[in-house]
Amino acid sequence: MTTQARPVRNTLVLLACLTVMVSAQTLWKSGLGVIGGIDIGSDALGTQLVRMIKSWRIMGGIALFGLSTVLWLDLLSKMELSHLYPLVSFTYVLAFFAGWIWLGETPNLTRFAGIVVICFGILLVARAE
Repeated sequence: MTTQARPVRNTLVLLACLTVMVSAQTLWKSGLGVIGGIDIGSDALGTQLVRMIKSWRIMGGIALFGLSTVLWLDLLSKMELSHLYPLVSFTYVLAFFAGWIWLGETPNLTRFAGIVVICFGILLVARAE
């Protein structure tokens, strides 16, 4: 791979990693809504864990999170952690829209303003190579 192709490749892998990570979280949130949540202090924790294991959303989220970990490890092997890790804040942006679109969460102006600030921060970090 040429030197010029690496930044494009790394950017695409990063976007895939973050998208898969947020997809996993979205599946988990949806799955927890279906099974009634989990309470680690509950006497029914065993029953709750069985329901989680039987949930395709929870298990699918675990599989996706595993995939995002493999993508992340690929990126860590090619980029500086101090440059890469702040870009993970883009997951906040993706999660904001995933919650709004797929989970029916209601965004408010304060959260939206925070998303705009995060986007500016991402641009600053991305340009500081």
